[in-house]
Amino acid sequence: MLCLIVTISAVSAVIATAPIGVDTAKENVQVFVNDPSVNIQYQDTKCLNLGDYYTFSTGNGQLYVNVQTGMVERASFNDARKSSGEVRFDNARAKMVAREYAKEKYSGFADMNMKLIKSDSENHGDAGSEYSFIWRENVEGVLTPNTVVINVNPASGGIVSYIGIQRKINCVLEPELSEEDALRIAEKQFPDIRATETTAELSIEYTKPDLQSLTWVVTVKGKPEDHVLQGGLVVIDALTGEVLMTSPYL
Repeated sequence: MLCLIVTISAVSAVIATAPIGVDTAKENVQVFVNDPSVNIQYQDTKCLNLGDYYTFSTGNGQLYVNVQTGMVERASFNDARKSSGEVRFDNARAKMVAREYAKEKYSGFADMNMKLIKSDSENHGDAGSEYSFIWRENVEGVLTPNTVVINVNPASGGIVSYIGIQRKINCVLEPELSEEDALRIAEKQFPDIRATETTAELSIEYTKPDLQSLTWVVTVKGKPEDHVLQGGLVVIDALTGEVLMTSPYL
């Protein structure tokens, strides 16, 4: 599901306010890292799919501050990537670390209905491995753009990276298109495969700049050919039935 945040999301819908300014953003970074000895340096301003950001270097990492809201929405810490190769934190313990960090850094996390949609290990070869955890808010059975992504070092339990996106919901939560119809539409996008499993979830996505849309996100799995998984991901407008994106498995 995280790939949707990256690939289909356009400019996020945030309340139009004046930019907070670099100095205020720098102060927010100082509060976020909670270390008065850190040397924080402004780098530049980036215009990304999820909004405009001031970027800062701490020597040890990089942080992105939302220009409108002043929230630190992305952070990475280079020293936390270092690993002895020994796994001292299992998945359950790493998840506890990630959850506590989310409660500390993401406003309202403990009071929101956050659904854990990913909890596994990512292997980066010679660079080592990380535990990756993704939570998305669930409102009335619909996944919202409100997302927390945290990667944890399995050797030290250090936070390698953090993403925290929080947006006001401004679209309907009731679909016009049934789940059964969404499944049928999705399977038609892969006419040459034999579908073995098809699942769908309602999700709010940014399908155009500043436009939230209720969608069916459908995963189609087909019978493998030459040991290659068939099928992919299909995003369908839950009101009109329009296919917004088809992403086959690579």
